[in-house]
Amino acid sequence: MIVIGGDAIVDLIDRGNRIFEACPGGSTLNCALTCGQLNSDVLYISTLSTDAYGQLLVNRLRECNVGIRADARSNAPTSLAVVSLGPDDQPNYIFYREGTADREIPVDKIIAAFPQKMTVFHVGACALIPYKDQEAWLKVALAAKSRGALISIDPNCRPSMTKKLKRYRSGIARFFKIADLIKLSDEDLRYLHPEFIEDMFLNFSRLYRPALWVYTTGASGITGLTRRGVSAAVSAYLPGQLLDTVGAGDTVQGTLLSELNRLSLNPESLEALDQVTLESILTLAAQVAGINCTRAGCQPPTLDEVLKVYT
Repeated sequence: MIVIGGDAIVDLIDRGNRIFEACPGGSTLNCALTCGQLNSDVLYISTLSTDAYGQLLVNRLRECNVGIRADARSNAPTSLAVVSLGPDDQPNYIFYREGTADREIPVDKIIAAFPQKMTVFHVGACALIPYKDQEAWLKVALAAKSRGALISIDPNCRPSMTKKLKRYRSGIARFFKIADLIKLSDEDLRYLHPEFIEDMFLNFSRLYRPALWVYTTGASGITGLTRRGVSAAVSAYLPGQLLDTVGAGDTVQGTLLSELNRLSLNPESLEALDQVTLESILTLAAQVAGINCTRAGCQPPTLDEVLKVYT
């Protein structure tokens, strides 16, 4: 089973003329939705509000066959993100997360909720920005690692939310050092390691050496590299008219998690992936993200929908 924790946010997407569409969001919650849509067993362990937006998130998780922690509900409000789309269709976010439900991280209760068979644990994004939150999620990640789960990290950096950059970077490095799978966008890499002026991809690989790391470059596609030096690169897909790119990277991440789970990979077999298998995983991730970009907000497709579009 895949276990995911982190940010559970409702995106208020500006559709123009002061009309905002409320869409389930948050990077890690989007990953969970994707895993569920791809027929993976997944448990979302973050705390969710009892307010109307929190119920929206719970309903969407259930629609996508994602389980939630038994004691997950809180009277604290739901985190919000106001999303505007720029001229290049890239989303811009303003976050409201002070005192919200997903910032409540009861470490002992979360660890107690771990399933007996846990293949992957994933965390990232906004959940790893506040220092106290970061400390709590690190304890959860280390507990998952001690139980044999693959550790997956996607920082999905938010510069507008990061006030103490040096501490944030050093904190994220702690997660990278224990991670088996790391996904970064080109923007994330430049933000976290501006000193990598040239050969950013190779420099990052040499610094952290995860079993697998995946590098996304928007419309330019996805690249993956294993610890043993096997690499693959695939083009981006867009099987229709672009509506927005909200959640595109998260659907890539969710597909990666789903495939790791389907293949029952452990750290050793993950780094031993052959080029054909790695390319197949990245291709599916690009296809899922492509369909998502033809929909409003993050609405990952089902596996049947993916097969119908691309076969």
